Amino acid sequence: MNGLTFQPRVPVFDANIRVGDCHDLPSPCRDRAGLLAEMDRHAIGRAVIYHAQTEEISPLDGNRLLEEWLDNEGRLVPQWSILPTSASLAQVQALHEAGRVSSLRLHDTRSAGLPFRPWAYDPLLGWLSDQRIPLWIPLPEHDADELMMTLQGHPDLVTVLVGAHYSHHLLVRPLLSRLPNAHLELSRYEPIGEVEALRDEFGAERLLYGSWYWRYALGPMLFYLHRTDLTDAELRLVCAGNLERILGRRRA
Repeated sequence: MNGLTFQPRVPVFDANIRVGDCHDLPSPCRDRAGLLAEMDRHAIGRAVIYHAQTEEISPLDGNRLLEEWLDNEGRLVPQWSILPTSASLAQVQALHEAGRVSSLRLHDTRSAGLPFRPWAYDPLLGWLSDQRIPLWIPLPEHDADELMMTLQGHPDLVTVLVGAHYSHHLLVRPLLSRLPNAHLELSRYEPIGEVEALRDEFGAERLLYGSWYWRYALGPMLFYLHRTDLTDAELRLVCAGNLERILGRRRA
Protein backbone atom coordinates (compact mmCIF):
# COMPACT_ATOMS: atom_id res chain seq x y z
CA MET A 1 0.00 0.00 0.00
CA ASN A 2 2.98 2.33 -0.45
CA GLY A 3 1.04 4.24 -3.10
CA LEU A 4 -1.28 5.54 -0.41
CA THR A 5 1.43 7.07 1.76
CA PHE A 6 1.77 10.84 2.00
CA GLN A 7 4.39 13.10 3.52
CA PRO A 8 4.20 16.91 3.49
CA ARG A 9 7.02 18.55 1.56
CA VAL A 10 7.23 21.57 3.88
CA PRO A 11 7.51 21.95 7.69
CA VAL A 12 4.11 21.78 9.41
CA PHE A 13 2.92 23.68 12.48
CA ASP A 14 -0.73 22.80 13.20
CA ALA A 15 -2.66 25.89 14.30
CA ASN A 16 -5.57 24.12 15.97
CA ILE A 17 -5.52 20.90 18.01
CA ARG A 18 -7.86 20.00 20.86
CA VAL A 19 -6.57 17.74 23.64
CA GLY A 20 -8.27 15.98 26.54
CA ASP A 21 -11.68 14.36 26.89
CA CYS A 22 -15.09 15.84 26.31
CA HIS A 23 -17.70 15.08 28.96
CA ASP A 24 -19.36 12.48 26.74
CA LEU A 25 -16.54 11.35 24.47
CA PRO A 26 -12.95 10.32 25.24
CA SER A 27 -10.07 11.62 23.19
CA PRO A 28 -8.38 9.09 20.88
CA CYS A 29 -5.04 10.31 22.30
CA ARG A 30 -4.96 9.67 26.02
CA ASP A 31 -1.85 11.68 26.77
CA ARG A 32 0.96 13.81 25.36
CA ALA A 33 2.92 10.78 24.12
CA GLY A 34 -0.08 9.53 22.16
CA LEU A 35 -0.63 12.91 20.53
CA LEU A 36 3.03 13.28 19.58
CA ALA A 37 2.99 9.80 18.04
CA GLU A 38 -0.04 10.75 15.94
CA MET A 39 1.65 13.98 14.89
CA ASP A 40 4.77 12.03 13.94
CA ARG A 41 2.66 9.71 11.78
CA HIS A 42 1.60 12.77 9.76
CA ALA A 43 5.01 14.50 9.88
CA ILE A 44 3.60 17.41 11.86
CA GLY A 45 6.42 19.03 13.77
CA ARG A 46 4.57 21.32 16.17
CA ALA A 47 1.02 22.18 17.18
CA VAL A 48 -0.95 24.82 19.05
CA ILE A 49 -3.12 22.96 21.57
CA TYR A 50 -6.07 23.86 23.79
CA HIS A 51 -8.00 21.66 26.22
CA ALA A 52 -11.48 20.33 25.42
CA GLN A 53 -12.73 21.22 28.90
CA THR A 54 -12.39 24.92 28.07
CA GLU A 55 -15.38 24.28 25.82
CA GLU A 56 -17.10 21.68 27.97
CA ILE A 57 -16.81 23.23 31.45
CA SER A 58 -14.95 26.54 31.62
CA PRO A 59 -11.73 28.19 30.45
CA LEU A 60 -10.46 28.28 34.03
CA ASP A 61 -10.71 24.51 34.46
CA GLY A 62 -9.58 23.70 30.94
CA ASN A 63 -6.52 25.90 31.22
CA ARG A 64 -5.49 24.14 34.43
CA LEU A 65 -5.91 20.73 32.76
CA LEU A 66 -3.84 21.86 29.77
CA GLU A 67 -0.73 22.01 31.97
CA GLU A 68 -0.35 18.22 32.05
CA TRP A 69 -0.01 18.13 28.26
CA LEU A 70 3.02 20.43 28.20
CA ASP A 71 6.71 19.68 28.44
CA ASN A 72 10.02 21.31 27.63
CA GLU A 73 10.32 20.03 24.06
CA GLY A 74 8.33 22.95 22.65
CA ARG A 75 6.41 20.86 20.12
CA LEU A 76 3.11 21.48 21.89
CA VAL A 77 2.41 25.20 22.26
CA PRO A 78 -0.31 26.01 24.82
CA GLN A 79 -3.29 28.09 23.80
CA TRP A 80 -5.13 29.32 26.86
CA SER A 81 -8.84 30.10 26.59
CA ILE A 82 -10.49 33.22 27.92
CA LEU A 83 -13.87 34.80 28.57
CA PRO A 84 -14.67 38.36 29.72
CA THR A 85 -14.79 37.79 33.46
CA SER A 86 -12.44 39.02 36.16
CA ALA A 87 -11.45 35.48 37.21
CA SER A 88 -10.63 34.39 33.66
CA LEU A 89 -8.72 37.58 32.91
CA ALA A 90 -6.74 37.27 36.15
CA GLN A 91 -5.73 33.70 35.28
CA VAL A 92 -4.58 34.67 31.80
CA GLN A 93 -2.81 37.83 32.96
CA ALA A 94 -0.80 35.76 35.45
CA LEU A 95 0.20 33.39 32.64
CA HIS A 96 1.06 36.39 30.47
CA GLU A 97 3.26 37.92 33.16
CA ALA A 98 5.09 34.60 33.37
CA GLY A 99 5.78 34.80 29.62
CA ARG A 100 3.58 31.81 28.81
CA VAL A 101 0.94 33.37 26.54
CA SER A 102 1.51 33.37 22.77
CA SER A 103 -2.16 33.26 21.79
CA LEU A 104 -5.60 33.01 23.33
CA ARG A 105 -8.84 31.32 22.33
CA LEU A 106 -12.22 33.00 22.75
CA HIS A 107 -14.72 31.03 24.78
CA ASP A 108 -18.30 31.10 23.47
CA THR A 109 -20.52 32.98 25.93
CA ARG A 110 -23.69 33.14 23.80
CA SER A 111 -25.00 29.95 25.39
CA ALA A 112 -24.79 31.75 28.73
CA GLY A 113 -26.63 34.76 27.34
CA LEU A 114 -23.72 37.15 26.68
CA PRO A 115 -23.44 38.27 23.04
CA PHE A 116 -20.14 39.22 21.41
CA ARG A 117 -20.88 42.93 21.56
CA PRO A 118 -18.58 45.91 22.22
CA TRP A 119 -20.22 46.74 25.54
CA ALA A 120 -19.31 43.26 26.81
CA TYR A 121 -15.93 42.63 25.15
CA ASP A 122 -14.20 45.96 24.54
CA PRO A 123 -12.13 45.92 27.76
CA LEU A 124 -10.83 42.41 27.05
CA LEU A 125 -10.16 43.04 23.37
CA GLY A 126 -8.49 46.33 24.17
CA TRP A 127 -6.08 44.59 26.53
CA LEU A 128 -5.30 41.90 23.96
CA SER A 129 -4.65 44.55 21.33
CA ASP A 130 -2.39 46.54 23.68
CA GLN A 131 -0.40 43.42 24.53
CA ARG A 132 -0.31 42.26 20.89
CA ILE A 133 -1.81 38.89 21.82
CA PRO A 134 -3.52 37.15 18.87
CA LEU A 135 -7.00 35.72 19.41
CA TRP A 136 -8.43 32.51 17.92
CA ILE A 137 -12.22 32.72 17.34
CA PRO A 138 -14.20 29.59 16.36
CA LEU A 139 -16.56 30.70 13.59
CA PRO A 140 -19.18 27.95 14.16
CA GLU A 141 -19.74 29.27 17.70
CA HIS A 142 -20.08 32.99 16.96
CA ASP A 143 -22.48 35.26 15.14
CA ALA A 144 -20.84 36.85 12.09
CA ASP A 145 -22.65 40.17 12.51
CA GLU A 146 -21.44 40.45 16.11
CA LEU A 147 -17.92 39.51 15.05
CA MET A 148 -17.79 42.19 12.40
CA MET A 149 -19.29 44.90 14.59
CA THR A 150 -17.07 44.22 17.59
CA LEU A 151 -13.76 43.44 15.89
CA GLN A 152 -13.92 46.54 13.69
CA GLY A 153 -13.51 48.53 16.89
CA HIS A 154 -10.10 46.89 17.41
CA PRO A 155 -8.37 47.14 14.03
CA ASP A 156 -4.91 46.28 15.40
CA LEU A 157 -6.03 43.04 17.04
CA VAL A 158 -4.76 40.00 15.14
CA THR A 159 -7.37 37.26 14.93
CA VAL A 160 -7.56 33.74 13.52
CA LEU A 161 -11.03 32.66 12.41
CA VAL A 162 -11.20 28.95 13.14
CA GLY A 163 -13.22 26.15 11.59
CA ALA A 164 -14.84 27.91 8.65
CA HIS A 165 -17.14 25.39 6.97
CA TYR A 166 -18.37 25.50 3.38
CA SER A 167 -21.60 26.84 4.90
CA HIS A 168 -19.58 29.95 5.86
CA HIS A 169 -18.58 30.50 2.22
CA LEU A 170 -20.46 33.79 1.85
CA LEU A 171 -19.09 35.16 5.14
CA VAL A 172 -15.39 34.62 4.59
CA ARG A 173 -14.65 37.31 2.02
CA PRO A 174 -16.50 40.15 3.79
CA LEU A 175 -14.79 39.22 7.08
CA LEU A 176 -11.32 39.11 5.54
CA SER A 177 -11.95 42.28 3.53
CA ARG A 178 -13.16 44.40 6.45
CA LEU A 179 -10.88 42.89 9.09
CA PRO A 180 -7.38 43.28 7.60
CA ASN A 181 -5.72 41.60 10.60
CA ALA A 182 -7.97 38.54 10.44
CA HIS A 183 -6.65 35.20 9.17
CA LEU A 184 -8.51 32.06 8.13
CA GLU A 185 -7.74 28.65 9.62
CA LEU A 186 -8.55 25.97 7.05
CA SER A 187 -9.51 22.82 8.97
CA ARG A 188 -13.02 22.64 7.43
CA TYR A 189 -12.83 25.07 4.52
CA GLU A 190 -13.55 22.58 1.74
CA PRO A 191 -15.12 24.45 -1.24
CA ILE A 192 -13.21 23.26 -4.30
CA GLY A 193 -10.81 25.89 -5.61
CA GLU A 194 -11.43 28.31 -2.74
CA VAL A 195 -7.99 28.06 -1.15
CA GLU A 196 -6.43 29.23 -4.40
CA ALA A 197 -9.10 31.89 -4.88
CA LEU A 198 -8.53 33.29 -1.38
CA ARG A 199 -4.77 33.17 -1.98
CA ASP A 200 -5.23 35.20 -5.15
CA GLU A 201 -7.51 37.76 -3.48
CA PHE A 202 -5.95 38.15 -0.02
CA GLY A 203 -2.53 36.53 -0.25
CA ALA A 204 -1.22 33.29 1.21
CA GLU A 205 -0.24 35.29 4.31
CA ARG A 206 -3.86 35.29 5.50
CA LEU A 207 -4.30 31.48 5.49
CA LEU A 208 -3.27 28.90 8.11
CA TYR A 209 -3.25 25.13 8.15
CA GLY A 210 -5.01 23.68 11.16
CA SER A 211 -6.57 20.26 11.61
CA TRP A 212 -8.89 20.84 14.60
CA TYR A 213 -7.86 17.35 15.68
CA TRP A 214 -9.40 15.44 17.36
CA ARG A 215 -12.65 17.00 16.26
CA TYR A 216 -11.47 16.13 12.75
CA ALA A 217 -8.56 14.08 11.43
CA LEU A 218 -5.02 15.43 11.18
CA GLY A 219 -4.33 14.56 7.57
CA PRO A 220 -7.12 15.48 5.12
CA MET A 221 -6.63 19.26 4.91
CA LEU A 222 -2.86 18.88 4.91
CA PHE A 223 -3.12 16.44 2.00
CA TYR A 224 -5.57 18.74 0.20
CA LEU A 225 -3.28 21.77 0.52
CA HIS A 226 -0.52 19.76 -1.17
CA ARG A 227 -2.87 19.09 -4.08
CA THR A 228 -3.65 22.78 -4.71
CA ASP A 229 -1.56 24.98 -6.98
CA LEU A 230 0.07 26.77 -4.04
CA THR A 231 3.79 27.15 -4.64
CA ASP A 232 6.19 25.62 -2.14
CA ALA A 233 6.90 29.11 -0.80
CA GLU A 234 3.17 29.66 -0.26
CA LEU A 235 2.79 26.21 1.30
CA ARG A 236 5.57 27.04 3.76
CA LEU A 237 3.64 30.13 4.81
CA VAL A 238 0.28 28.38 5.12
CA CYS A 239 1.59 25.26 6.85
CA ALA A 240 3.92 26.95 9.35
CA GLY A 241 5.31 30.38 8.54
CA ASN A 242 2.17 32.44 9.05
CA LEU A 243 1.51 30.82 12.41
CA GLU A 244 5.08 31.42 13.54
CA ARG A 245 4.75 35.09 12.60
CA ILE A 246 1.42 35.50 14.40
CA LEU A 247 2.62 33.84 17.59
CA GLY A 248 5.83 35.85 17.56
CA ARG A 249 4.21 39.28 17.51
CA ARG A 250 3.09 39.40 21.16
CA ARG A 251 4.58 42.12 23.34
CA ALA A 252 7.47 40.95 25.51
